[in-house]
Amino acid sequence: MADAARPTFIIGGAPRSGTNFLCHALDRHPDVYMAKPYMPEPKVFMGAEQTWPVYAARYAELFAPAGGRRGLGEKTSYYLENEAACRLIQRHLPEVRMLFVVREPVGRAYSNYLWTKKNGLETLGFDEALRLEGRRPSPLPPERDYARPYDYLPRGRYDVFAERWFSALGRARVRFLLYEDLVARPEPVLADIQRFIGVRAAPLGADDLGVINSAREMGPPLEAGLEHTLRERMTASVRRFATLTGLDVSVWGYPG
Repeated sequence: MADAARPTFIIGGAPRSGTNFLCHALDRHPDVYMAKPYMPEPKVFMGAEQTWPVYAARYAELFAPAGGRRGLGEKTSYYLENEAACRLIQRHLPEVRMLFVVREPVGRAYSNYLWTKKNGLETLGFDEALRLEGRRPSPLPPERDYARPYDYLPRGRYDVFAERWFSALGRARVRFLLYEDLVARPEPVLADIQRFIGVRAAPLGADDLGVINSAREMGPPLEAGLEHTLRERMTASVRRFATLTGLDVSVWGYPG
């Protein structure tokens, strides 16, 4: 299978962290083609392990409309947290660059909860759902066990995921960025991303994309006392993530 069928970069991230926004923005670049549809995601390396020709055929299909564009991207958010996918990407895509978007973990967890509730999979209150994390059977079929709809806080253990990906691919091929930075100052963040994925920096007009796939206004704000408790629980993980990546996470408001 031709090398041109391989992605040159892959976007992943914690659910509800802006991966769709980034995907739409980069697809505006004249030398970038993002695999479509964006939703449902391609999930090439999710599920039972396959041989490379199976993966290559899938990529050939996804990138058939790309023409001569140099930047070929796949967006599958689940790759961030999935150890099996990390291993397969390490084996089959030795040159790919991984780009992960993460968001303040407690706000992300609550947004994930609201999204799961909106989709009819969650009936419990947020605090009760958190107490039962790790003890509830998934409502999804076995072939979608990677989706883990009731795992809210565990999906914010970014330090664990960063350590795994750095170990598998090396720091030069893995980049983490904050959702909050992407939303607050999209153009400079996108310029840096374009350099990372190997295309010339071009204005993408991301300011007019707005919020894509929002979980806002689907429920009341997170109760302040519970938010404080959860942020205390996540502080050690946030500090370790900042140390591992070198990112300035002060925008998240955790104690230094």
